[in-house]
Amino acid sequence: MKRKPLNVETVRRSTRSNAFTLIEMMVVTGMLAILMGVAFSGIGQARGQAKVAKANAEVRELINAWLSYEAAHDDWPTAMDEKEKIADKNSLAALLGDNDEKAVYLNASLPGGVFLDPWENPYRFRLISEKKSGSNLREEYFYGSVTFPNRYRHVK
Repeated sequence: MKRKPLNVETVRRSTRSNAFTLIEMMVVTGMLAILMGVAFSGIGQARGQAKVAKANAEVRELINAWLSYEAAHDDWPTAMDEKEKIADKNSLAALLGDNDEKAVYLNASLPGGVFLDPWENPYRFRLISEKKSGSNLREEYFYGSVTFPNRYRHVK
């Protein structure tokens, strides 16, 4: 049996239809890069929102612990002054179980002895006691502040 000789045009047609060109490969790679960039930016935003939600939950937990202690003892667990305090094991000792009943009002982990927010900054708080003018009632206010990173800050 004799073989037919290969025609150059036939060989070119068969290789063109079976292989990708460099341009086609670059276009596909570029499209994949764009899709991955969009996906990963969404993941980054979700992480940021999760950190904000965690910080809000921790602040709510801290406030509820303060209010529970105040309701049980009719007093705040730390001295009232207008100085800002760092939420550490000393300032939160009564809430963490270092009280007469050994009751735990705040169940939080304190790495290094400091109550940290999701961005590794310590929570800070301030207790202010004010008296309304012309009244015998004494109103106590609890102010809590949380350190959030400024996501709109531009570095020059």
